[in-house]
Formats: sequence, structure tokens, C-alpha cells
Amino acid sequence: ERRPLEFVSDEDFRKLLRNMNTASFSEYRDSIIIQLLLDTGMRVNECLLIQVTDVNLQKRYIYLPAENTKGKKTRTVFFSNEVRKSLRLWIRHKDSFIESEYLFPSTHNRALSVNGFESNMRVYGNRAGVPNVSPKVFRNNFAKRFLLNGGDIFTLSKILGHSSVAITEAAYLDLTD
Repeated sequence: ERRPLEFVSDEDFRKLLRNMNTASFSEYRDSIIIQLLLDTGMRVNECLLIQVTDVNLQKRYIYLPAENTKGKKTRTVFFSNEVRKSLRLWIRHKDSFIESEYLFPSTHNRALSVNGFESNMRVYGNRAGVPNVSPKVFRNNFAKRFLLNGGDIFTLSKILGHSSVAITEAAYLDLTD
């Protein structure tokens, strides 16, 4: 038996973002990461390793090289026009503070660590009164929203980078309620 997957309502998601201090470099960066995770369904470690050259703002996709994915297969994820606008502003902001090949660098110009980001998420969630948020919750939310909006399990499996539909079914089939 598995516990049902956590879900963040649209209101909780907005509350989380509203309670982030986007005047701070790290909180602004983390708010963009949160938006990107919920919009694409990618894994947090895949997101944190994105280099600016992997992003195509014009065609709204991010190339994930095999060495950065769990299944060690190259993948492309797509994002919305709203996230494109946020990414464009973020890149401009980031470049004015730090020269980095990473889309989401740490303040020390390295790739942000998964543990560091998860720790930040706990702080933001508690501050906003949404204590159960985590990068995994955003991936789960993406999957649930995809299925509830008419997406099929096969396409979802490809988007999430699973090696088979059986893995996607095992992880997300309970979301169809």
C-alpha cells in the first residue's frame, strides 16, 4: 500500500509564491524553479543541472542531456508561454549578478544542490502555511493535472522520463480519482 500522493491546490501554490521574497537572489531563483517544476514535471535534480544553453526560449523547450537524467536518456521538456516570460526575466536578472553556465546557480556559482533546494522548500512552505510542499509534490501535481486534463498515461510516461508505462502506472494511477 502506498500513501496517496500529496497535491498542492492552485491557491496554495499562489500562496507559496506570494510569500517568497523575490528581491532576494536565492528566493527569486527558487520561485522560478518551483514554477518550472510544476510546469514541466521534470525531476528536481534534472532542473538544477540545466545550463542556459540547454534552454530554447523561442520554441519553449529545455534539452536534458542523458548524463543529467535518471534513466540516462536524453529528453526534452516543454514549458508554457507564462514560464517562458518568467525564464526570460530570470536569465536577465541572473546574468546581472553572476556569470554562470547554470540556469539556477548557487550564490557560489555552482549547481544548486537538491538537498539545499529541498531545505529551502521546507522554509518557504512553512512560511506560507503550506508545509507539505517538496519538489516531488510538484512532479506529482504535474502528473495529476496532466491526467485530469485529458492526457494519456503513455504520453505522461514519456514526458516524465520513465523507462516504461508500467512505472508511470505504478506511481500515478491513483491520481485518476
